[in-house]
Amino acid sequence: MRIEYPGAYYHIIQRGNEGKAIFTSDRDRKRFLTYLEDLTVRYRIIIHTYCLMGNHYHLLTETPEANLSRAMHTLNTSYTSYYNKRRGRIGHLFQGRYKSILVQGDGYLHHLSRYIHLNPVRANLVKDPRDYVWSSYRFFISKGMNVPWLKTNFILSNFDEDIQKAKGLYRKFVLEGVGKEFAEVTNNLQAGLILGNGDFFQWVRDTFIQKRRDDEEIPALRQLKVKITPEKIKERVEEEIKNQRVARKLGIYLSHKYTGRRLKEIAGFFGKIGDTGVSQIYNRVEKARERDKSLDQVIRRLEKEIM
Repeated sequence: MRIEYPGAYYHIIQRGNEGKAIFTSDRDRKRFLTYLEDLTVRYRIIIHTYCLMGNHYHLLTETPEANLSRAMHTLNTSYTSYYNKRRGRIGHLFQGRYKSILVQGDGYLHHLSRYIHLNPVRANLVKDPRDYVWSSYRFFISKGMNVPWLKTNFILSNFDEDIQKAKGLYRKFVLEGVGKEFAEVTNNLQAGLILGNGDFFQWVRDTFIQKRRDDEEIPALRQLKVKITPEKIKERVEEEIKNQRVARKLGIYLSHKYTGRRLKEIAGFFGKIGDTGVSQIYNRVEKARERDKSLDQVIRRLEKEIM
């Protein structure tokens, strides 16, 4: 089961089985877009942003009728049937179930939209995202260019009430993100399942997760049920790490990643650090564990024990 409620926003990621391509021709991509359009009619799903890559796709969706699971089942089943029939193949096309990240609408959608639209640039397919025709970006920035089933105005309204002015500002906003980190996205992602601030995280956990009985199939949901606090994290980290400077950094990192507390709360607990400092430490530790396997093993062990 997924966390579903009327009006929920999701970042959907679906990858090909074993990392293999799911789109091998323009015809494939065009057919997939027709299935997206079908969702907006049949299930009233709202598509805010999309990007079709070679072996995966991204969607930013809204579900007025709390029916994401049914809609995604139809989408993936329909496209798999088309793809297999056209190539005379059988078997799975996609890598397991799609990943859905529940998103707080206010203040996060435009950042996430930029992240999605810059996928082709990060993959070195194009230098300017407008040159990639298989994403929704062109419809956000081009005058008179639109498709009825794609809703661009909601995100553009964050930039200006005048849509034409908003298009120019959105283009500037996206291009400013080229080659940069996406702190607004990565720093506010909880357990890989919820993108939002501390209040949103608490509301989701208290409203949907604490009462669930089916979370065994999704380990991350089971983890979120646990009342993790910075105090418990600090105590456990200091037992494991004798170097106080390192223990402090890891304590801040894990508190930001797992407690759902505001940056200000975490900063206040650890002291002598501000909101920005908490974010900076989080980003530095994330990068360090990618480079240092021994550090990554230590953090993984701490994460397992804390959760």
